[in-house]
Amino acid sequence: MRFESARDVLKHTKEFHLQLRELFELLVKQESIPRRKLLLEYMISQEKSLVESLHHFEKNTPSGVLDIWLQYANDEAILKVPDIEVFQSKKSMNDILELSIKMSDKLIEVYKLVEDQVDDNKVKEIFNNLADMQMQKQRRLTMNFDRLMDI
Repeated sequence: MRFESARDVLKHTKEFHLQLRELFELLVKQESIPRRKLLLEYMISQEKSLVESLHHFEKNTPSGVLDIWLQYANDEAILKVPDIEVFQSKKSMNDILELSIKMSDKLIEVYKLVEDQVDDNKVKEIFNNLADMQMQKQRRLTMNFDRLMDI
């Protein structure tokens, strides 16, 4: 474990979303099946939106609030995007959905870890809101996935 600030956690999660977007962008370039392509494009837009939301959280949080220090599990063990080579061999619609849900679960785990480690109510609320935002993303993705499968 190493010590980090809550701001560092936001930076790590933004980077994680950027890496996921890059993975989906690589996959969409190689995709020839229209439904998969549409799903991947949707996921790219979601990751872009989440990066913007995290930037908004960081920018609009009062000065000093995110500078609280905490003992935090190193993000390498939790926030790791799969290698594209591993994922390329099997990428059905369900595989793509499962990957996104798995990555969201990892982010929710990080947000809950931070929330559990801090005493400051403002910081707790921020990370609780981020976890909720991630859960909402999962619900939207699942709903849109179901709609896409009906096409």
